[in-house]
Amino acid sequence: MHLKTIATAAALLHPTQFAALLQTMWNTLLVLGSISGFFSNLYTALTAFVLAMATFFFAWAALLYMTANQNENHRVQARANLYVALGGLGLALLAQTISGLISGAAKGQ
Repeated sequence: MHLKTIATAAALLHPTQFAALLQTMWNTLLVLGSISGFFSNLYTALTAFVLAMATFFFAWAALLYMTANQNENHRVQARANLYVALGGLGLALLAQTISGLISGAAKGQ
């Protein structure tokens, strides 16, 4: 925030509200203080979601494959979906390794 914005907030808010605003800003700066911290938080927040989605699509593709019966087009399409879901699951599981490689390269290690 700019200094003028902070001064305006100080004039408009009750002192306890302004103190809470400053505390929130300080906590935000501490959490997002570095690029590696940002990516670490991002990885932590999204890992469960990505794994759940990849597992769901893998199960959906398996269900499509099981219900394809003798229709070869459905079987080929379901098999392609299985490969894509497995690829997504693999990427989700390897995300931390890939992130570590990129982070190490960025730091020059």
